[in-house]
Formats: sequence, structure tokens, C-alpha cells
Amino acid sequence: MATRMTELSLGVRPRNLSDVVFEAIRQAIVDRVLAPGEPLTEPALAERLKVSKTPVREALLRLRQIGLIEQNGARGLCVIQPSAAAVRQAYELREALESFTAARAAERASNADRERIARAAQSSLDAARKSDIAAFRDSDREFHSYIAELGDNARIASLIDDAGAVISTLMTRELTAGDDLVGCSLGHVAVAEAITASDGVAAAREMTTHIRLVWKLALERLAPGAEA
Repeated sequence: MATRMTELSLGVRPRNLSDVVFEAIRQAIVDRVLAPGEPLTEPALAERLKVSKTPVREALLRLRQIGLIEQNGARGLCVIQPSAAAVRQAYELREALESFTAARAAERASNADRERIARAAQSSLDAARKSDIAAFRDSDREFHSYIAELGDNARIASLIDDAGAVISTLMTRELTAGDDLVGCSLGHVAVAEAITASDGVAAAREMTTHIRLVWKLALERLAPGAEA
């Protein structure tokens, strides 16, 4: 399980070294221990993590595939840098995947599942109205995770999680009470209501509307110089 880190380290090593190196670097990027634009080289990362270059090489390949690192010309690989184009790509992926999982959830959800999703949606709205950013983040994460789980497709759930990691890395400022948290939360409620009604078409439509609103807010959170 990924944990927040104040420095780049492996912590407890699980069964697969390649996987844990990947998770360590991934989390360091999301936590900005490795900052946007920071150069990444196999020797330097291997030294910091006290491993050979092979698992680092494998991790960098996977991180590039999911969009957390990029080629910076002749200077090599670096952590992805904020841009409107990168945000667009991440949110287009989220929109396609999460509208699908919302429709699947509407078809598959049990009464207990529906109640759990509705509670998460309402919790996010309550937190938004109180401008409780931490509680809003937790409820938002729970809401989207529950729906992804009901999609019953581990690969899609992983891709959604990866897109979320990319988006977190791209944001140049944190959420504030000035952001339209209530609007985002009302989107959660609309999706939850469609799932409760077992209406897959409506669930997909409401999720698309929600993701596009969040996408708009994400663009507003980019620094002016990152709009290209």
C-alpha cells in the first residue's frame, strides 16, 4: 500500500522489488518529493533507493506509459510538467473510463452498494458546504473508488487511479474554499441518484458532466505559465 513519504525511500520491501520501486517513485512524484520537471536518471534513483538499475529502469518505463514522466529532449526523462494538454489527456481518459464504470455500477450495484455510494456523495456535499477541504478530498476519493470497484475490472480501476495520480502531479495549487466544491459534490449526488435508480445511461451521462466540470476547475488551478 502506498504511503506518503518525506523522502524517496523503499520502506518495507514487499514480494516484488520491481513493483515496490515503481510504487516508491510513483508516490514520490505525487507527493512532490520528485518535483515537476525534475530530471530522472537510473543511476541517481538506484543510488537513492539502494537498488540496482534494473528495477529502476522497469519502473521508469511503466511511469512513462502512465504519463507521470516524459522525455525532455536530449536531457532525458523528467517528471511530467503542468500543461493544459497534459490535463486534457488525463481528463479525457477519466471521462471515458469513469462514465463506463458508472454505467456498470448502475447495472450491478446491490442495495448496500447504492447506500455506500449515496453516503459518500452526501458526505462530499456536506464537506463542500463547510469548506472542509480534507473531508471533501476523502469523500471524493471514496466515491470514485466505490464506483470503480463496482465496474469489476481491475485494469480499468488501475487506469483510473493512474489518471488521478497524473492529475494530482499536474496541479500547481491545492484545492481551496474558492473552488466550486459544491458544484463538484452535486455532480456526485446526481451520479449516485442515477445508480440508485439503476439507470446506466443517466449514470454515464451524469459522470461525464461531473468529470467535465472538474476538468474545467483543474485548468483554473494551473499556473498561468502552464497553459500551453
